[in-house]
Amino acid sequence: MLTRRTILLACPLLALAGCGNARTRVPDITRAAPPLGFRTLTLGHAGVSLATPRNWTVTGQAAPLVVALNSGPAVVALWRFDRAGAPPATTAALNRARRALIAAIRARDRAVTVLSAAETRVAGLHAIAVQARERIEGRLRRVISTHVYIPGAELVLDEYAPPGQYPAVAARVFAPVERSLALLPADR
Repeated sequence: MLTRRTILLACPLLALAGCGNARTRVPDITRAAPPLGFRTLTLGHAGVSLATPRNWTVTGQAAPLVVALNSGPAVVALWRFDRAGAPPATTAALNRARRALIAAIRARDRAVTVLSAAETRVAGLHAIAVQARERIEGRLRRVISTHVYIPGAELVLDEYAPPGQYPAVAARVFAPVERSLALLPADR
C-alpha cells in the first residue's frame, strides 16, 4: 500500500528520471563557436554599428569600452577614446601614428611580439592594424588591434584568440565584424 510519504518521495525521483534523455549541451569554453549568422548592433552612444555573431555573448560596457563579444577564449572588444586634433590623413602622419602605437604597445608590455603594423581603411577611414602575440591574463593570444581615426576620437577594435584558433576565428568572425564597422551619420 502506498503511503503519502512514499508518493512524496517518488514524485521527485520520477521527475528526475524523465530528464536523462534530453540533456542540454554544455558549451565548449575552450573553443570559439563558429558564427550562426550575424546581427547588426547599433551603438548610438558610441556613434557606430557593427555586425555581431548571433551565438556569441554580447555585453555592454562602461566608457571607454563600448561593447565586448566573446565565445570561449575568443574576444572582440570595441573601444572609443576621445582624441584631440584632426585624424591623421597624410602618409607621414599615418607613419607617425603607426610608430607611436608600436612604441606605446612596447612600453606597456615588453613581452609583446609585434608581428606587423600597417595602414588600412575601415569604413572608408584611415586606420592602422597592429598584429601581435601577447599574454592576456596569462594566456598566449594572437591579437589584431585596429585603430580607426575619426574626428575627435579613435575607435579601437581589439580581436584576439588563442594562436591555434586564430586563423579560423579571424576568417569567420574577426574579418566580417571589422568589415561591418560603420559610423552613424552624426559621426561622419
